Amino acid sequence: MNKYQTDLTVDTSKNIPYYENVLVSDIPSETVPFYYTSRGNERLDNISNKFYKTPKNWWMIARANNLANGTLSVTDGTKLFIPNV
Repeated sequence: MNKYQTDLTVDTSKNIPYYENVLVSDIPSETVPFYYTSRGNERLDNISNKFYKTPKNWWMIARANNLANGTLSVTDGTKLFIPNV
């Protein structure tokens, strides 16, 4: 899943269509939540790579866990919800 999606929008004042990047707000969730407890000083991009096979979905883990501290690092023992993609 990408952090942004591209939507076709129309400028109503000029009736001109254009494409706009929109931040994806919904994070898919599982029927049964999956949690992971961090070990050592792990990073969200490495955890994303472990579960999604790509580091690009780190933002989904951060958003699902209300992590907005400006760093990818996660302290030891942090229980993280891992959303399903």
